[in-house]
Amino acid sequence: MPRPFLIPFLLAQTACTSVLWNGGIYDADRAIQTQRQITRTQSDTIHAISQIPRHANPQLSGSLILQGEHYWYAIHPRVSQDLAATLRAPLPQPYRITQPYSGIPQPNLRILITDQNHFISNFCLDYIAQSNPTEPSEQTTLAQLKFQPQATPNHYRKCIATTGTVYHTPPGNSTSHTLPQPIPAELVFEQQKVSISRRKLTRNVLFTPLALAADITSGMVMMPVLLISDLF
Repeated sequence: MPRPFLIPFLLAQTACTSVLWNGGIYDADRAIQTQRQITRTQSDTIHAISQIPRHANPQLSGSLILQGEHYWYAIHPRVSQDLAATLRAPLPQPYRITQPYSGIPQPNLRILITDQNHFISNFCLDYIAQSNPTEPSEQTTLAQLKFQPQATPNHYRKCIATTGTVYHTPPGNSTSHTLPQPIPAELVFEQQKVSISRRKLTRNVLFTPLALAADITSGMVMMPVLLISDLF
């Protein structure tokens, strides 16, 4: 059997059954639906950051820790170094948090808690220089941090996608680097919910034998065609 035809042939063996159980052609009629729902929200304020020394903890080695009043947020090491340099940069003006793509000002850092231990936070940092044109030293720092100039003069933006682990703030904690400006945060707790439609599930069970028969029939039709094609 020619290799280009092998994958379509194998897919044809389960096409009807797959469509039945995966909610139809447009994936909109599933018997089992999985959705994420917001369960609650909570406010927090990040006052300081610290960084775990490399090799000090195998799982958190190099992670940047955002230290909040209620939670600590250990950011994945692959983005920690860049974010730490950005937050510690000696720039004269504070950053402004904005939404990705739209650039709409965001009063709080939105942190999505996906389960009990993990979080996701996507945001942009806007920087507006006061002098026109921007001071050379200021411009050099922004370029090193990979801020992008915007259409408005003296306006720069950097977007960041973070993931990591969240912990309750330990009692009597010590801070390594206090931020010049506290970061207000909005925590959004999500939970995965699975819903089952008994009517659709019964329908799928009843129609599965017919779908399997259709898959087998399609294979019986395709096999001679593919065998004959080997002769040419």
